[in-house]
Parts: sequence; C-alpha cells; structure tokens
Amino acid sequence: MTIKPGDVLQYYYLWARQSDAGEESGRKARPVCLVVKTIANPASLYLFPITSGMPDRSRIHASVSEIECHRAGLNFPSWLILDEYNRIDMDQAYDFASTKPIGAFSPAFLRKVAILIKQASAERRVRAVLRS
Repeated sequence: MTIKPGDVLQYYYLWARQSDAGEESGRKARPVCLVVKTIANPASLYLFPITSGMPDRSRIHASVSEIECHRAGLNFPSWLILDEYNRIDMDQAYDFASTKPIGAFSPAFLRKVAILIKQASAERRVRAVLRS
C-alpha cells in the first residue's frame, strides 16, 4: 500500500464514542485523510475522519474549502475532524474500502491542519483510537 500524507481514502472509521461502547470496527466507509506518518513509527498510519455534517462547536475541526473538496474528491461543504483519529499498522489495514485515494489535500492545507493538530495535542485534546 502506497499512500502519502494528504491522501483521502474510504475507510471504516471507528469513532471514539463507538470504541468506548465496545465496538471494534466502523459502521460505514467514510472519507479519511492520512495527515501524519511519523519517522519514529513508519509502519503506523494516522487517519483523521472527514464529515459532511457540521461538527459540534466543541470539536476541533478544519473547514474544507470548496477547492480543497474538489481536490480531495469530497462534497462541499466538508469538515476534517482533528480531535480524534484512528491509528493503524499498515500490515493490519483491513478496514479500507479501497487503498486507492479518492483525492488529496494540498500541501498548504495540510500545513494548516498540522498546526491545529499540534496545538490540540499540546492541550491534550486529541484522542487516538488504536485499531488492530
């Protein structure tokens, strides 16, 4: 599987609230964005969910502009949720509907997203759902 930061893929995302309730896999395939791929752990993927429903104000999110939606193969409007993510190991990437990206965000948009994630992480407002 060759995917890179900024790629948008279809994935059975497991929301933190679903994981808390004991669920082990996502209910439906939804767009996610690979935002982070670390040097320290290159075999792990960090997938952030994308929604077409306006997030609650308490959620950390980034509004996706119309041009970024077009680049990423998304409907406008869309939002990238940044206060939770699914972390998976590449050798256990079973929940992808497809490993072929539907599109990708621009490097400029990803830089803005990375800043928001770093700020949220520093405030301990980002939650990982570890998938195995």
